Amino acid sequence: MSYAPRINFISRSGAGVVGGVAGGLVLGLVLWIMNKLFLYGQLVGDDTVSTSWVMVLVVAGALGGVFGAFLGKFISGQIVPAIGVGLVWGMINWVALAMLVLPLFGDGGVFSIKDSGGIAVLGTYTLFGVVTSVVYAIAGPRRKVYWRSNRNYGYALAVPTLRRRRRRQESSEDEVLG
Repeated sequence: MSYAPRINFISRSGAGVVGGVAGGLVLGLVLWIMNKLFLYGQLVGDDTVSTSWVMVLVVAGALGGVFGAFLGKFISGQIVPAIGVGLVWGMINWVALAMLVLPLFGDGGVFSIKDSGGIAVLGTYTLFGVVTSVVYAIAGPRRKVYWRSNRNYGYALAVPTLRRRRRRQESSEDEVLG
């Protein structure tokens, strides 16, 4: 199992971008089906499908990088917590993007659920958050795990560590007794 330290900001951000782009593909596909994809094209003043797709993936990648940098260390390699964190992350993105940023560049009202696409768009953004966090949990950096075997019971324990272990100093008594 490869290991990248939890404090490595760059590896967490990079894995977050990968998760964000994967979530952005799902988000863009569902918004395209719902005919709401053009809202992302309005960010740059061009609401064609190709520009909208590019903007969805750019915004989703950036949000994924932010996710990995700040929230990724809590869900590294854990699928179930990733789903919960992803649901919350998707709702936060819905409020920030669909309710605030996109209406400012488009024609809809700010903080208007009807203009943002309704509850279906909220579900789409929560799906985006879940996909982003689950892909991050699978592809992101791992925690350092020490494997200790329990000889009495015949199974192995995975013990995550919070700090480095210190080696015991060998003393002259150990040499005499050993």
